[in-house]
Amino acid sequence: MWSDEFDGPVGSAPDPAKWKFQSGAGAALAGNEEAEFYCARTSTTPPCKPDQPNAYLDGKGHLVIVAIKTDATVTVGAKKMAAPVYTSARLTSVPEFRYGRLEASIRIPAAGHGVWPAFWAMGMEDASTHWPATGEIDVMEQWNPQPGAPEKLDGLTIHGAVHGPVAPESGQGFLDQAADYVFPGQPSNGLHQFAVEWSPGQVNFFVDGSLYERTSVGSMTGKEVWEQDRGPFSLLLNLAMGGGFFGYPDASTSPTPTMVVDYVRVYQPDEKALAAGWSSCDVGGPSEPGSSTFHDGVHTVAGGGFGISGRFDQFQFAYKPMAADGEVSAHVLDQTSKVAQAKAGVMLREGRGAAAAFAMAFLSPDGSVHFRFRNKRGDIPGEVLYKGSATWVKVARNGDVFTASASADGKSWTAIGDAKLAMRHDLLAGLIATARDNKTPNSARFDYVSVTPTDAAFEGEAAPIPGVVQAEQFDTGGRGYSYSSEFGDAGPTTQRIGDPGSTAPSGYFLSGLKAGRYINYSVNIANDGDYTLSVRAASAGAGGTLHFNLDQKPLSKPFAIPDTGGATQWREIKSPIVHLAAGAHTLALVTDSAGVSGAIANLDLFAVRPQ
Repeated sequence: MWSDEFDGPVGSAPDPAKWKFQSGAGAALAGNEEAEFYCARTSTTPPCKPDQPNAYLDGKGHLVIVAIKTDATVTVGAKKMAAPVYTSARLTSVPEFRYGRLEASIRIPAAGHGVWPAFWAMGMEDASTHWPATGEIDVMEQWNPQPGAPEKLDGLTIHGAVHGPVAPESGQGFLDQAADYVFPGQPSNGLHQFAVEWSPGQVNFFVDGSLYERTSVGSMTGKEVWEQDRGPFSLLLNLAMGGGFFGYPDASTSPTPTMVVDYVRVYQPDEKALAAGWSSCDVGGPSEPGSSTFHDGVHTVAGGGFGISGRFDQFQFAYKPMAADGEVSAHVLDQTSKVAQAKAGVMLREGRGAAAAFAMAFLSPDGSVHFRFRNKRGDIPGEVLYKGSATWVKVARNGDVFTASASADGKSWTAIGDAKLAMRHDLLAGLIATARDNKTPNSARFDYVSVTPTDAAFEGEAAPIPGVVQAEQFDTGGRGYSYSSEFGDAGPTTQRIGDPGSTAPSGYFLSGLKAGRYINYSVNIANDGDYTLSVRAASAGAGGTLHFNLDQKPLSKPFAIPDTGGATQWREIKSPIVHLAAGAHTLALVTDSAGVSGAIANLDLFAVRPQ
């Protein structure tokens, strides 16, 4: 993991080993007819003033980026005069990254005309490659006023997007896949976690742990080449002041709009750290980053943060998806914290959002055992205290009733309590550790961990339709539930497209599929209608035949995968037109006959597009 927690003396500059300033007129440096002037720390070029820094540490673990109003004017675009001009800061990371979780905790400025905060990433330019062919990932940005509505200030909406050229590898024009996230209250009132999870072929967008947008190779241009895969990318933090497509500061704009950054972190996944099918994350962005590992039958979960008690949680979560009825149980071997309110236990949770509904059973270092639950997003949790002693804990779901149990030996269980909770079908089941204001993470060890196998959606989230479904993101319940038992516990074989160290387009694909197998994908279909399913496949020679089922019933007739010219020469093959009903469904890819190699063609993804 790489991070900057912005620890340092008050007034000091950001760490030059991690960040460098970009300076100059915004319109020349960044385009977009921006009107601010970006100042380096020691810049004396007017309107910059060394005694008025635009980026500094506050001495409390935060980076402050402040735009400062001046009496200057500037010409942008087609001789448009913009006044007042603000000085501001634009920082780019010294290290460069390719893939991982890019995350920052930020308090954005209050809404004001021309105020444009952003946390983003951009591919590196060279002599022959320039934006938009470099690719761009906008983790978070906010425009005000809203484009096309010059009087409308909107402090609740932020945007996330990926950008690329109209044609792959072209420098002409640009396209984007963008989405909005609307906060329930003013985000300028406190810190919020903005993140993307960036892997070969896709970028997913999160606010406070809640997934709100998926973008993918093939869904922007329908091509295999995707600029987000050419990497590496640098990270940027900046506070722009005005743009040609939405407007400029005016007399009502604050003289010092301020953006506060608590941390920036980049997590590079270690696919061998956890057991197959498990993932981990820091819910709520605790100041002490957590971790999860699995070795010799023992899960070690180390988590910081103030706990799981108010409206906003902070803890480390090791999890796997679980659908419908089932349970999670574990033996708590020990935990390192001595703080009475620290926690180690098991949880069923409605996603990774910091305010999500949950049911959990946990032990604290003082020996107490608890059942805690939140019925809906943002509620204060309820709790039942168990008066006996235990080292085993369990949470089970039966419909909308969640029951917690405790045991001293893992054989004889005592119910702690139950709660009726209106949680969705697919949940995350796993292990938690939190330190409760302890500056050292609480490291908890678990063994005999069990999660009921079910036909659970990948990462607990059904794929949106219309959209692109990555073939390797099959439902993760297990053999006989999510895929044919012949695949074994690990499921279908997944391989990477291309060399992990190269800058060529990348991704993952399924290989070695035999005839007579099925693989399930949970989907959420937005509208009734006729659709085309297009499979991206590669095959040296005829690639066999396959079809799709919907909810265990044949959806399409078998269709053939032709010779595409090689095992990594990708081509899109369309299925016959099918009719899909709106709602939550299970879409199954079913292999019918093998190709000349004795297996089905390699499969990268399938796109479901309306007719």
